[in-house]
Amino acid sequence: RSTGCHKLSKICQMKQSRSLQASSLADRTPPTELRPVRVHAEHHVEAADVEPHCHADLGQLLATTHGVIRVTTEDNQWLVPPGRALLLPPGVVHAVHSPKETRLRAVLVAPQMCRDFLPACRIIALTTLLQELIDAVARCPADYPVPSPASRMVAVLLDQIASARSEPLGVPRPSDARLRRVTDALMASPADGRSLSEWQDVAGASSRTLARLFEAEVGMSFSHYRRQVQMQAAVGMLSSGLPVGEVAHTLGYSTASAFAFAFRKTLGSPPGRFRDQVECSDYQSV
Repeated sequence: RSTGCHKLSKICQMKQSRSLQASSLADRTPPTELRPVRVHAEHHVEAADVEPHCHADLGQLLATTHGVIRVTTEDNQWLVPPGRALLLPPGVVHAVHSPKETRLRAVLVAPQMCRDFLPACRIIALTTLLQELIDAVARCPADYPVPSPASRMVAVLLDQIASARSEPLGVPRPSDARLRRVTDALMASPADGRSLSEWQDVAGASSRTLARLFEAEVGMSFSHYRRQVQMQAAVGMLSSGLPVGEVAHTLGYSTASAFAFAFRKTLGSPPGRFRDQVECSDYQSV
């Protein structure tokens, strides 16, 4: 697929409340082969959208400490709550939406290190050690000696990033226009309960064709995809502090227990525990 910014811009069609320049990270001290990691803090007082852009010579780890950011690439939509981070290899075109009062750490990685440490986009869980390492490296001077405790700490940080556990907080975005009409509608309204056959007129394709496209384009069935979209929406709602029962009702589940079962099946933990973990990560970052 093409990864040109103009193509992704048409795909995203995001309403922009405040534009941040894509060069805002690159304008600061960049990482080098000798000092391969830099950490910069971001604080968005107002809601903000960064238009589609890429960093050809930087890998990134975007870790939120308060608020939930949404990152859109050409073939995925990612949600990043506190306690998680998104890895972005160099050259990946992406757009970022940040709600107001969002705080995050942007970990910039020199391209020489990205083959081993940032081979592909993925969401990772931030352990306490990983969060502490990010904060400690952020406090290092730009010209820290090499070798030194700081340079050894950077090496440990990279090792921790490489070995971090992945989490299923991304939703694939297909390239087929017929299927994209269905998936875009589901992302806009995760509680939509229509069956696959009821999407035929919207997509301009038969249910059999749509079923085949789901497997071929996103690697999962229609029902699995819809649950993935719902769980991503649930992550955003739980991270904002909504009660589990209210999230279940909003997403169209008949009972909170049915929602909790689906959430645990997808993300590996009950929704209440997930919300507590997010609140704990948020608190520790203050």
